[in-house]
Amino acid sequence: MNVRLRRLPPAPLMAAGAVTGFVGGFFVGCVLGALLAWFSGSVIDWHRQLGFTLGVTEDLLPLGEQIGVLQAVRDLWWLVIPLVGVAIGALNGLIGLLAGGLMAGLFNRLGHGFWLDVEVPAAGAGVEPEPAVERGVAAGSRPALREGRARAR
Repeated sequence: MNVRLRRLPPAPLMAAGAVTGFVGGFFVGCVLGALLAWFSGSVIDWHRQLGFTLGVTEDLLPLGEQIGVLQAVRDLWWLVIPLVGVAIGALNGLIGLLAGGLMAGLFNRLGHGFWLDVEVPAAGAGVEPEPAVERGVAAGSRPALREGRARAR
């Protein structure tokens, strides 16, 4: 059976965009969080090495004032990685939500619909297809539909 889909519902498209955006953003955010934790540990080791080699205090080296923050990031890596992942995932999910809504809106405004092939189950398969209802008529208000349902029961 061929049907023509004239409009796309925006809510499922927005939800799909949000979910796919969050999942991709969470993965990228976790990778960036791991790089941040690794980078902070490398900077601390580099500072320690330069401090011993040159005999200079850590405050005079680049990023010397941020040693406390870098140590906290390095020590709390198990918390930093998922938090960065959730933060970037939420931002990406918001972008996906808006993109899904934009796509649905553009299709509904500018698109002329498209044809779908729909498989209708056989009558003996145990699943009855729902009766077609004309637009503007409440479900069950037509006598033929009420009689058809009464016979099916």
